[in-house]
Amino acid sequence: MFSTRSLTADLVQQADVPACLSTAGPNGSQYLAANAGYLRLVERVWPEIQHKELLAAGTALSSVQRDRRLWLLETNGYYDAERAEVRSATGRIVDVEISSQRVWCSGVACDLEYFLPLSAPIPLDARPGPGATAPKRAAFTPRFGGSLRTMSLLDRRIVIGRIMSLAAEGAVLARNLAGAAKPGMALTELVQRLSPFQVPNRASPTTVGFDFSDLEYDEIEDLLLRFTGDIWSLIMASEDRDIVDTLRCLVSKYTMPRPVVVTW
Repeated sequence: MFSTRSLTADLVQQADVPACLSTAGPNGSQYLAANAGYLRLVERVWPEIQHKELLAAGTALSSVQRDRRLWLLETNGYYDAERAEVRSATGRIVDVEISSQRVWCSGVACDLEYFLPLSAPIPLDARPGPGATAPKRAAFTPRFGGSLRTMSLLDRRIVIGRIMSLAAEGAVLARNLAGAAKPGMALTELVQRLSPFQVPNRASPTTVGFDFSDLEYDEIEDLLLRFTGDIWSLIMASEDRDIVDTLRCLVSKYTMPRPVVVTW
């Protein structure tokens, strides 16, 4: 449709930084458009936030700083490079700068927002290298693998990233549960491999957070299947039923151990 709303939504999609368009107002503002960069930033697929209120969707955080930014839009019609925080789907708080412009789209007041993430990128030498580690010991379950194949590459990247974050956080909890026992030592080694991706978890200071947002889909899928494969190996080797049950809850919904092929 040839309208100012659709044309402004096109501007969002073409932006080379995370961007979104929403209806204006402190309460009840709803998403109208978001580009791939923004969806990766907040770890959401578009149907999760489409036409949802920004606060209700969990991505915007109510604060004095947000009230100030909204006041600037109401009085000046724009603001540039304001510090802010957004929340990802895994609960991680992300520091950003936002530049925003109040615009009218087909007779409706809207806010056009551009985001600059302030987190430091993952060092290149910490990224998983292709073929540099042992063979993957896990595969996706047929059901989940089939679901992945129906998704766009962007949606697959977001979903796998969220699963990787939850698996990593769950492994930390399982390590704490196991203590000094043998499974705990093995889990400590597994978690240590993910140390380049550990970040402060300001949403929950007592837990460890992880940020895999710099990885592309192939990299994070490879990392997830290697990580869950090692957990499956622990499941099969451990005699501690509590640890086994905890680890199984982490990995069994989406993955399964690969069959061992023996050649004679």
